Amino acid sequence: MQQGQDYNTENSSGLSEKKYKTLGILIILFALLIRLFDLGERVFHHDESVHASFTLKLLETGQYSYNPAYHGPFLFHSTAAVFYFLGISDTTARLIPVFFGVAAVLLIFLLRKELGKKGVLWAAFLLAFSPSMVYFSRFFRNDLIIVFCTLAAVIGGTRYLDNLHNQKRYSYLILTAFSLALAVSSKENAYLVIAMFGAYAGIYSLYRFYSDWERERISLKKFFSLKITAISPFLPEILLSGVLFIFTVMLFYTSLFRVHETLFSIVERAFSHWMEMHKIERIGGPFYFYIPVLLTYESPILIFGTAGIVHFLRKKGKNFSFFLFVSYWAIASLLLYSYLQEKVPWLVVHIVLPFGILAGAYLGDLFSRTSGREQVSSSGAENISSGADKSPAPKMRYSSTYNLAVGILALTLIISLFQCISVNFYRSMEHDELMTYSQAPQDIRELMGKIEGFNKGSENLRIAVVDQHNLYWPLPWYFRDYEKAEYYTAPPGDGKYDAIIVPAAYQMYEEIPEERYASYNFSLRPGKQLTLYYDRKLENNDEP
Repeated sequence: MQQGQDYNTENSSGLSEKKYKTLGILIILFALLIRLFDLGERVFHHDESVHASFTLKLLETGQYSYNPAYHGPFLFHSTAAVFYFLGISDTTARLIPVFFGVAAVLLIFLLRKELGKKGVLWAAFLLAFSPSMVYFSRFFRNDLIIVFCTLAAVIGGTRYLDNLHNQKRYSYLILTAFSLALAVSSKENAYLVIAMFGAYAGIYSLYRFYSDWERERISLKKFFSLKITAISPFLPEILLSGVLFIFTVMLFYTSLFRVHETLFSIVERAFSHWMEMHKIERIGGPFYFYIPVLLTYESPILIFGTAGIVHFLRKKGKNFSFFLFVSYWAIASLLLYSYLQEKVPWLVVHIVLPFGILAGAYLGDLFSRTSGREQVSSSGAENISSGADKSPAPKMRYSSTYNLAVGILALTLIISLFQCISVNFYRSMEHDELMTYSQAPQDIRELMGKIEGFNKGSENLRIAVVDQHNLYWPLPWYFRDYEKAEYYTAPPGDGKYDAIIVPAAYQMYEEIPEERYASYNFSLRPGKQLTLYYDRKLENNDEP
């Protein structure tokens, strides 16, 4: 945790260093525990199973080829290392998102200079127990890696500018370049982050250029020449950071330089694929899609993050530039993801992050030693002690605005913490939860329990899985040890299988004898019902 002096001293008053560190450690510890507890209980989502299967293929054969439909290579390569050292399971597959989810909370403590002690603790607490942050930290996708990298890039860039004239800036520039490279190597919305931040940097630079020119009152040509002279000493390190960025991106996309790829082909395929997805509205939704999700699960972050935007832009304190940027980041993220026609709940974490920082900073100010309180003189008889008159001690009274804010905070925190526990541990596979998009149900565990009870083991059981659109995930992941499992778009005609899984609408008893094959119905995911037909002899204790 950063030990530097707080710029926001009002926010940090009344909180000792020891108490600050203790509370910080507790927040991180509980963030880790809530993400690790019962991590493998939830059945794999079909996206998780695809990612895990690709990772397993990379581990076993060393083969990798970039496909923008399944995002960047970093998740596969890092999880392959986890599989190698810790074994292959639903739990170990989710450890990389857990790591980056907790690391993102830990990064908040590097913003103590801007947020103050109380602001840091509130922001870390809100993000540590955010229902969406916890849920997708326990989900084998790339989004928490992007969350971490985005925050790391913001911190690196901020500290680079703070240390522009000393040697510390080099490490922060490296952090920024590496974080953005890791983001690009993880998922394509990293390009949106870079574009969003780049737009802000460009607009802000033009504004500062124009303001400085107006103040200097010299010719534009001469002023431009002065600016170039001032910037030129920093160009070599910026170019070197660009080289580091490209090297890191290519390291992962070429699978440690074993696969031929070019930077142009990577970027071109990423943009063409996702622009096409946006155009056809593959997973479309209304512009306000994320608002109900935020209100249902993230009400304290949304409400107090919005209050933070108003508060800090009006306050114009020492860290105004930082809060101006984070306010832009929050609003731009909400508008951008609301516009894009790829409406899925895991993208909400990219909106929650900047709003969570603003909410924490606002609450830190709200609960500072003097915030929200007014001094009023006490009425009543004078106290006389030792023969001397003493003026009555002033009393502190909380303003109605302060009381209202505290009431809203208490109510929304209770709701959000309840939702965090509910959606992560009790309703994590319920299809009517806004967070659980197309989630496979507990039926898959029960199916596997039934199949594992057959008297033929995974090396001998002949099982066919049929779907005309190849939409049978996550079954291939759970059948990964069944050497004779095969996948078809129509039932195989030879009948050389012990069991077959088909869509429930198939009339398999027209093709196989009912007296020989029993049936078992299950749900693959919401709206997708399948039937397992299996040889009745498989349930006997003796081998058929």
